[in-house]
Amino acid sequence: MSEAMSKALVIGYLAKVSAANVNASHTEGNVVVAKKITLPHGGTIPYISGQAIRRMLRDRLEELGYALSEPDAKVKGQEVTPPVRPWEFVDEDLFGYLDPSGGRRRTSPVRVSAAVGLFPFQGDRDLGTRSFERFGQGMAAGGNMFETELYANLFKGTILVELDRVGTFQEQEIGRQAFPEALQKVVTSNDRWHVVMPADERRRRLQTLLEALNILWGGGRTARMLADLSPKFLAYARLKVKHPVFLEALSARYEDSRYVLDLAPLGHALRKFESYREQVLFGIEPGIFGNEEEVRTTLGQYGEVLTVHEALGKAKQDIARLWNGS
Repeated sequence: MSEAMSKALVIGYLAKVSAANVNASHTEGNVVVAKKITLPHGGTIPYISGQAIRRMLRDRLEELGYALSEPDAKVKGQEVTPPVRPWEFVDEDLFGYLDPSGGRRRTSPVRVSAAVGLFPFQGDRDLGTRSFERFGQGMAAGGNMFETELYANLFKGTILVELDRVGTFQEQEIGRQAFPEALQKVVTSNDRWHVVMPADERRRRLQTLLEALNILWGGGRTARMLADLSPKFLAYARLKVKHPVFLEALSARYEDSRYVLDLAPLGHALRKFESYREQVLFGIEPGIFGNEEEVRTTLGQYGEVLTVHEALGKAKQDIARLWNGS
């Protein structure tokens, strides 16, 4: 099957957070609470919402040179009407939109999971203080204290991209408005139509999305709890089907002060989808995992194992072969 027939790109990744509260929940009294999931046995693990990950990816895409649609959106009360020009705005193309006034709606071709911690929340808190003495008050005026839940953890996440929908806009998504001549209009047999962006721009948007993941950071409290969310391990696959193959396949344990990547579930997922795999790449950052050599040896049976930066570079080269007519 040629690259033109590929249905999805799937990336599973692990990001290391040393001490942060990337995506907080509500506030309880003077405590900023971390978002957490309760496990069946009653313990909790922290997570970073998919909405937060999408926001960070949007911000990085803007830094990498793409204009976002938000400045062109119209706000009336609580209603936000997007510009609905996905050929112009990368976020409307990749992340979708809803036009409440006209009913035009685009479901996101880029599906993002929450980033879920692999280890239990231990109840750690950061104590912050504000002294009124610093604001010209006397020492007797005192001050106030606040606490923020924080964690050190390894987070797993998955991104699935529907290739046939990137840079392709259905009639019901954009309505009957004028669109640039560079877009190709395709009429289907049932008299419906869609428009398609030039292949080189579709490829460039996907390649830039990978670069956005490569430099991912963000979330709340970055002024004092800056966190690097770029992957320390990733698995990349181009598939004949749309399936989040790595979503439940990434796990790790902590031994001898090092993270150890569990390879059995990852290998099982790769074997299960062997007939659907068209390309597989892996990236691992040196010095993070105690079984790095085992990871390279075991995963090398399925695809090339590189550093994360090199793997994303190879993935961009793989994307360059999409929609090229070969």
